[in-house]
Amino acid sequence: MTLMFVRKILVLSILFSVILNAAAWSVAPRVSLSRVSQVTLLEQSSPEQDDVPIEEKDPVEAAASPTPSPQVLTRQEPPTMSSGDIMRAMGTSPRRILLSGLSASGIALAGNFLGVTSRLLTLLPEDSVEASGLDTYFPRGDFKRCNGEGYTFVVPSEWVADTYIALAKAQRQAKTLDYNIPRSSSSSTLPDAAFGPPGRLNKRGVSEQGDTNVSVVVSSGLKGFSLKGTLGSAQNAAETLLRVSLAPEGSGRTASLLNAEEDASRSVYQFEYNVDRGERGPPLKAISVIAGRNTDTLVTLTVVAPLENWDEENFATKLRKVAASFHVR
Repeated sequence: MTLMFVRKILVLSILFSVILNAAAWSVAPRVSLSRVSQVTLLEQSSPEQDDVPIEEKDPVEAAASPTPSPQVLTRQEPPTMSSGDIMRAMGTSPRRILLSGLSASGIALAGNFLGVTSRLLTLLPEDSVEASGLDTYFPRGDFKRCNGEGYTFVVPSEWVADTYIALAKAQRQAKTLDYNIPRSSSSSTLPDAAFGPPGRLNKRGVSEQGDTNVSVVVSSGLKGFSLKGTLGSAQNAAETLLRVSLAPEGSGRTASLLNAEEDASRSVYQFEYNVDRGERGPPLKAISVIAGRNTDTLVTLTVVAPLENWDEENFATKLRKVAASFHVR
């Protein structure tokens, strides 16, 4: 994986350097130093001193003598210097300039200097960038990619991974390895991945679950599972999800389904719904996308935010982009 990443960076740096050098040579001014200017200077006589007697000449002799012509002086500029002469004078060469350009371009691309790599990736088709895996290292525009075990989706580039999930996973793994730790009786489902806006940290430096986030839950061990065969139509699947998982009887929550549809291009069901939590918090709006994998696994992505925040067009567009990018592979 590391070798493939280095190769991709080298290819991008070479392409970027070629473009920069071609543009520089196309707009570089052609300097010519072969002009020769001629400056005509008229020799002026110096003023006569008052104490020097003026010699009187015979008028006839003065008229017969020729009038001296003004003296013409020519000043020639330095000889013409070629680009090669200029480079030698500066102690450089085209090869050094090319290598410097390639090195600088490679560093700029590898470090995403001023977002140049992200902007270049937006010029390529999204499918090609996803296949290359570059958007997992560099954001493509305003989004970065998250690849899980058998699924993928994008999140806003400013969102960060939920460290609460990472800590919970580590604790759960430690419990499975250390038999002296008593098993928890809680049967809560732990998300496989979760992202959200930064800044939600408690006193221990661990992010807390906020009202705006995206999470992925993987449910395995479902033998013979399929969307249509097990859950039925998208409408039936959505109603089951709301009744059993989101707002079961006695939970104090009320869920209302807004839309349910099947996306055949991704082989998923997508639901949009509101959740009223009563006095526990402000109402939420969410989009869930579910997909089957390997005939025994159900993968569910849910992006959720306070209902009032969905009225902001740019914010809602970002959340819908997250949901639309999810698919299994």
